[in-house]
Amino acid sequence: MSKPKLYLFAIGGTGSRVLRSLTILLASGIKTNTEKIIPMIIDTDINNGDVEKCRNIIKNYNDIHNAIYNGVREEESQGEFFRTKIMPPKELNVSGSDYGTLKEMVGYNSLDAKGFEKTRAFFDLLYSNKNKDMPLEKGFLGNPNVGSVVLKNVVESNAFREFTQDFSQNDRIFVISSIFGGTGAAGFPLLMNVFRDENSGLNNGNYINNAIIGGVSVLPYFQVDVDKFNAGESAINSGTFITKTKAALAYYNRNLKHLVNTMYYAGDTRQSNYENFEGGIEQKNPSNFIELTAASSILDFLDYDVNANTKEDLQISSKFFEYGITTDIGVVDLSHIKKDNLSEQLLHFHYYNVYVSNYMKDALTDEKLAWRNELKLSSNYHNQNFFKELEKFATVHYYRWLLEASLDQHDRKFLPFDNSIIVNREEILKDVSDMMPVKVAVDDKKLFTLVTGIPAKNSSNFFKKDYIKYDEEFSKIAQKILELHYGNTERNVHTLLNQGIKNIIAERYVL
Repeated sequence: MSKPKLYLFAIGGTGSRVLRSLTILLASGIKTNTEKIIPMIIDTDINNGDVEKCRNIIKNYNDIHNAIYNGVREEESQGEFFRTKIMPPKELNVSGSDYGTLKEMVGYNSLDAKGFEKTRAFFDLLYSNKNKDMPLEKGFLGNPNVGSVVLKNVVESNAFREFTQDFSQNDRIFVISSIFGGTGAAGFPLLMNVFRDENSGLNNGNYINNAIIGGVSVLPYFQVDVDKFNAGESAINSGTFITKTKAALAYYNRNLKHLVNTMYYAGDTRQSNYENFEGGIEQKNPSNFIELTAASSILDFLDYDVNANTKEDLQISSKFFEYGITTDIGVVDLSHIKKDNLSEQLLHFHYYNVYVSNYMKDALTDEKLAWRNELKLSSNYHNQNFFKELEKFATVHYYRWLLEASLDQHDRKFLPFDNSIIVNREEILKDVSDMMPVKVAVDDKKLFTLVTGIPAKNSSNFFKKDYIKYDEEFSKIAQKILELHYGNTERNVHTLLNQGIKNIIAERYVL
């Protein structure tokens, strides 16, 4: 049986941020039970900075994946970095700027003239004047009642029709949304009702209606400063997040629990503190541990009842999960991550990124280096696209994601590795483009202390200094890599890095 495709709907800013964390997890080589992941981004705020960061990291990931695995059979090289195929995101965005305000969108001022006086009166009952006059260009600003009207246009878009045309019998659907805002809280119920409507008239509607569907609902995990709200400069008031969450959960319980097969909840009472931006390019919230947990729920969903093709095949029709850690601590590290081999993959991936960012360029320019010569790399390989993409992922995306998750504005930080190796921290935090490369400095001693609280095995003694030697390990296995006859230089280099780092970790850590 072929593996299913996963159509992954990422709604609103939270959806894009969770998708960014998922991309990091997939880059680490975590195995997935899917042929490929097809992200579907839904956000009326088309200039949202979080969406742009998501686009950039997935493009970088795809450039690396395609260079290594193009033409490689699905069952080969599982567990290697960047292995799972992520398609370029399809954006089902309906631009709020096209509609102006909610009042303008529904033609409110002309309802009386068209004989819809009762409709206008009912509309007045449902929506306040503030709702009706709210510009839609930056999303729904925590108003799901407004979002539910606008987002109906998503299912009428060309991108949504393309999704329905491509859907196959054993494909799965997963929806990422927040429950305390506007876009996510409105979008999730809308999608679920469309997917489960037997009379929807969708292409492949029977397949979609009978598909195994999961979702993660992200509960409040951050708050924004109230000064802008109190001053009338922002419509977002995080003081209402809990009230909105309770109302939405009650609605979900009454109307949606029978529609979803696997539902995950992630949130935190230890909340992060963010600036109060209504949306647009300035909305670039830092990565957060809760987004990582939400991303891990997608991996769990792909492993859920793997022999089931449709909802009728499931052993249990609906299951619900919450994420929890055993100890309420302010700093989370690898010891708190229990998802199969995820902590091990992150450890491998960190040592990989340290090599790519701190050592690899020098290795590629060393004409006497054994593994470089064994693989017959050109003298300018360090200037070619493949290495540039690897370096970019490490320095622009990976380290920035790590740094953001460890910031003091989080009451629960994610700090699995020693971030002191980042030497331009302050410049990175001031960089509004989010494209400035992180600079790292790692000496021989630091290689033994990269993992927070878990030192690598060090055999140094009075007579002999121990070293972690990447290039020496790579040179030992270079000939064996060539004997695999891949016929692809990039795959040779990539396999060398994967296997060599795996050997280093196995020697230095007890996992």
